[in-house]
Amino acid sequence: MEIEVNRNIKIPLYLQIKEQLKEYIQSGQLKKDTQLPTERELSLRLKVSRNTVSMAYKELVQEKIISSISGKGTFIIAETEPGNNSFNNINKLPVIKNIDLAIQKAVELNIQLEDFMRLVNHRLKKKKNLFDNVHIAFVECNQEQLLYFSQRLELGTGVHITPLLIDEMHHQKEKFLEKMRSADLIVTTFFHFKELQDFLQDENKRIIAIALDPQMETMVQIAHSTSPDMNIGLVCLTNNFAERVIKSINNVGIKYKKIIFTTTRNSIELKKIINDSDILIVSPGRKKEIQGLISKNVPLIEFIYVPDKGSIETLRNNIFEIKKKEVT
Repeated sequence: MEIEVNRNIKIPLYLQIKEQLKEYIQSGQLKKDTQLPTERELSLRLKVSRNTVSMAYKELVQEKIISSISGKGTFIIAETEPGNNSFNNINKLPVIKNIDLAIQKAVELNIQLEDFMRLVNHRLKKKKNLFDNVHIAFVECNQEQLLYFSQRLELGTGVHITPLLIDEMHHQKEKFLEKMRSADLIVTTFFHFKELQDFLQDENKRIIAIALDPQMETMVQIAHSTSPDMNIGLVCLTNNFAERVIKSINNVGIKYKKIIFTTTRNSIELKKIINDSDILIVSPGRKKEIQGLISKNVPLIEFIYVPDKGSIETLRNNIFEIKKKEVT
């Protein structure tokens, strides 16, 4: 297990350590029940403070990925096989505690467990309707984010997402407005919120703004793979996305020689960019295409922007509010 820390970037050292450990575990390179180095051992190896390692371990403990056993050491407790579904990765303890409280209350009221189960199933069927057939319109200015939001964001079954470019609002106004009217909820980024709000001011539609941040794993991977003498190749669909990626990389202080970006589909031009690059960054919409063109010794990193946790919670709460009136 090799972990490197880069003091020339703005990503905290403990996060760099945490994300590299997490990647080793989730990729299966570190197996369940493997003992990790002590905080002291790892801090000496990486030449960082023990508190830095402690913070990294603490967050992994909170995420139920590792466990510290007094007198024995720190061990991996998460399943390490790639492809675990999202349910296995979430913290289920708060839900379990509430279920246990409900069972306890049922026992106190002399409700038979069989009757309790029937009641639970009845409520599940009714509550499921809260998230069935919710229509969300997501409006953004670049194709990559629309693709990510509509294909990868998990909001539950029955939630349908219509991706729309902000340009459609200016060039296909009637068609755009028709799609807005059919949506239960309209979602956009803070950058476009006021513009969309003004356009729909007479429509009485619910519009919420979300924040999109670079995925931390992506930034750590780029920082880990890049040095000041290296060229970064960036392949994406739009100039808008490229500009946002370059700004994100510069904001965290990652050092590089130069960034060469392209939106071309021409295989000859793409191969030239690849040959001139030490690492390649791709947008979600172009990863598969570029994978077939590069050699195995060229690092390929998919650059992903994700809604922050607060935005996801706001989005889920809005979906709940929209549909709860339908449940009696």
